[in-house]
Amino acid sequence: MKKKLLALAILCLSLVQVQAQEDDKLSRLMSDREQLILEYQYYNQQNSSFWGTQSKKDLISVIETLKKIINKDSELIGAVKEASIRKIAQSTVQSQREGKLTLEDQRNFERQISSLKSEVKIMEVAMKKREKTLADLQNQLESGEELRYGKDKVITVLAVAAFILLLYAIFLQVRVNSLKAKTVRRKKKV
Repeated sequence: MKKKLLALAILCLSLVQVQAQEDDKLSRLMSDREQLILEYQYYNQQNSSFWGTQSKKDLISVIETLKKIINKDSELIGAVKEASIRKIAQSTVQSQREGKLTLEDQRNFERQISSLKSEVKIMEVAMKKREKTLADLQNQLESGEELRYGKDKVITVLAVAAFILLLYAIFLQVRVNSLKAKTVRRKKKV
């Protein structure tokens, strides 16, 4: 991209230089034409004949000066045509370059969009895989909790049953002790 900008800058500088040369050529031709017009006016005002009118030499000088003015006008017209053709060519080249740059920028933009779309698709697939893995882990966690809860229930029921059995055993021990005590008292009484 930097190379393209550098090339455009160099092109613009060369166009400015060519434009300056054309302007110098046109201004030189215009100043030459003005000099020829002044010369024409000088020769046209000459009255060097015997009767105070223009002589044959004066008329020839006027005609020669008019020919030079016509030739200079032809050169000016050619220079103007050349400058206009150059401007048209430059504008055509510049519009084509801008068109190429625009087309290239559009292609780059489309490539970036397609690359981003493919990245989005890849991310969506990865996200779906993660969601599926997360759902599987969630299911495993729930089944593990249910299994643990089931085991906890069994342990709790067994613990309560053991506690009840312990209480029952204590109750029976107390009863056995009280019966022994009664029996020992009865034997002592008898």
